[in-house]
Amino acid sequence: MARRLCLARALLFNGIRIRPSLPVYLADGTFRLAIFSGFAHARRNHVPSLAGSDMSPSLDYDVVIVGGGPIGLSTAYHCAKAGQSVLVLERFCFFNQSGSSNDLVRMFRTMYTEDFLADLAYEARNRWHELERDSAEQLILMSGLLNFGDVKYRSGPEGNLTDPIKNLERLKLPYRMLRAEEVMREYPFRDLPSDYAGIFAPDNGCINVPLVLRTLFRLAQGYGAKLVPHVRVLELRPDNDGVSLTMDTGERQTVRARRCILACGAYSNEVLSSVGLRLKLDIWEMVYEYYATDPGPSGCYFPSMWFQFAEPTGGDPAKSNLFYGFPHVPWVPPNLVRIAVDNAVNVISDPTERKIVPAENDLAITAQFVSEHCRGVDARPNYCGSCLQTEVQDNLFVLDHLPPSAGDGCQNVFVFVGGWAFKFVPLFGQILKELAITGSSHTDISRFTITRPGILVDPRVLAKTSAVAQEKVFSRRTH
Repeated sequence: MARRLCLARALLFNGIRIRPSLPVYLADGTFRLAIFSGFAHARRNHVPSLAGSDMSPSLDYDVVIVGGGPIGLSTAYHCAKAGQSVLVLERFCFFNQSGSSNDLVRMFRTMYTEDFLADLAYEARNRWHELERDSAEQLILMSGLLNFGDVKYRSGPEGNLTDPIKNLERLKLPYRMLRAEEVMREYPFRDLPSDYAGIFAPDNGCINVPLVLRTLFRLAQGYGAKLVPHVRVLELRPDNDGVSLTMDTGERQTVRARRCILACGAYSNEVLSSVGLRLKLDIWEMVYEYYATDPGPSGCYFPSMWFQFAEPTGGDPAKSNLFYGFPHVPWVPPNLVRIAVDNAVNVISDPTERKIVPAENDLAITAQFVSEHCRGVDARPNYCGSCLQTEVQDNLFVLDHLPPSAGDGCQNVFVFVGGWAFKFVPLFGQILKELAITGSSHTDISRFTITRPGILVDPRVLAKTSAVAQEKVFSRRTH
């Protein structure tokens, strides 16, 4: 009891209101003490001070991370575990619906057409094992993955059906081939074209998204990182000795750090504008849906994740046939499976343009696929939503420090941007930790430079766009 009172005083001293510990009775008749604490219960008018106390007078932190999504939290975890003093600034709540990591499940897969991505996935598999051991949590349910469809399909955001075989064999990962009738016998599909083929690889699995985010948050905090929500970064000023960040926390504050990591996805350009940079970003409003399945007898059972490769109907990109799905997983309500299209008709360049409501087109073509090709699945989704998937022009990643055009100190600010990255979360956090501490990484990231063609907006175009925006602001003020 005395120990809990001491904890209460400590939390109140830091401006955080806690509730007393309460006995919570569980279904098996046992109970546990629940102590509610943290920023979720902070006084409404409390403004946290972000100034560090353990660094030199000129520095508050070793590393400041902008963005508290999966990459930002993974980086915070790895940096704090390595003994760095870490501050994470999240614009919204942690575990929010404003970026790329809402929804419940993502794919971990090793089947890649490109050699370098297959190598990254193979390395990421080991980093996931390390994270599971450190957290004592099972974060991936290894169901396997069935890729199936038209063997003649050649191009798309996920590569194609047959080219990953060479990488599976090179990395000595098991797989087996299936004919169309075998796919329909083992999975609840029907009326697939007879010339379809399938490839099943067992070393792939379903990532428990809510558990991963909360695990990384818990571990980062446990290793000493400071994680602060509702902070908007106003200005980034790198120099040869470090980085200064000015932000709005309810009042204007500035902190200094040796290194800064930008992992804020769709909101990256808002921060980069203060150093005169803008990335060419396509922000996909990706739709996800959950469909009810027949509980049996003779029920509907998807034994693994799956992905269909096929050309769009009539050559119309809006009628994509790149559908994918998951088996039922324990952290999703019973008899619901996620099925969606790997495409988006709503593509924006600024997250403030988000439409929030899922695209009717994407919902309709997925429901039609379910109706025509899935047995024992209702053709109307039980619920749906969307998330923001931020893409650079070549559908890869940016994982690099600022370019020299950003001026002095460009080597002290590192940027991560890219979609389809959840499977790499522990690996990219490890890489960003290495960059923050040493400036280089043991992993080959040479393909992800910020200066490669098509990544940055041309400075002349950026200057013209900025001038037009300023003219609009001036016009509004004078009318």
